[in-house]
Amino acid sequence: MTRIAEIIHGWLGWCPNAHTLKSRNIGEAGFNLHAGNPHVKSPDPSGANEPGIPRRGKYEHTQRGTLIIGAVSAAIFIILATTYLYGPEWVAIIVLAIMIFVLAIMSTLTVSVNEGLLRIRFGPVGLVRKEWPLSEIVSVTAVNNPWYYGYGLRWTPYGRLYNVSGRGAVEVLLFSGKKFRIGTDEPETLKNAIETALSENKKLTRDR
Repeated sequence: MTRIAEIIHGWLGWCPNAHTLKSRNIGEAGFNLHAGNPHVKSPDPSGANEPGIPRRGKYEHTQRGTLIIGAVSAAIFIILATTYLYGPEWVAIIVLAIMIFVLAIMSTLTVSVNEGLLRIRFGPVGLVRKEWPLSEIVSVTAVNNPWYYGYGLRWTPYGRLYNVSGRGAVEVLLFSGKKFRIGTDEPETLKNAIETALSENKKLTRDR
């Protein structure tokens, strides 16, 4: 009976016992879960298998400087509107160029942990960037900055601050005794990524 069902299914693509045939095929083939299956959870796009758990210590995340982008964009709009109404002025053109430059270098902050390095890069251009070897890092702590610490590259009582938005940050302590803070909208995830990378880095050093 099953053989007849298979023949009909092959000819017509349908048969009265299709459910029986399907059950038989599943039983023989077993469960094959693919990425397109709605019951399979795809890896987190930030490089984590689960939220807050970095995959193999690799991490990359870009935070937008919402306030910076809004303020600079408003200034650019005002300058363009003024230029349109009253004609171009050298001062307005210079200020416009400065505003565009600020957007290019300070509108975002990208933080990555990979290849034994902790890296930061400001803006899509990446003109301002810095990196630290993981071997120089002692510890990392999730912190909140006071609002008056501001944005950009700032000096604080806890060392240099790299920030484009919000108050969340991670504080990194180096073996040299120096500290610095990296602003982020996901401090715990970044902290976990750095700690995971530090653990793997130490393991690789012991195995050598």
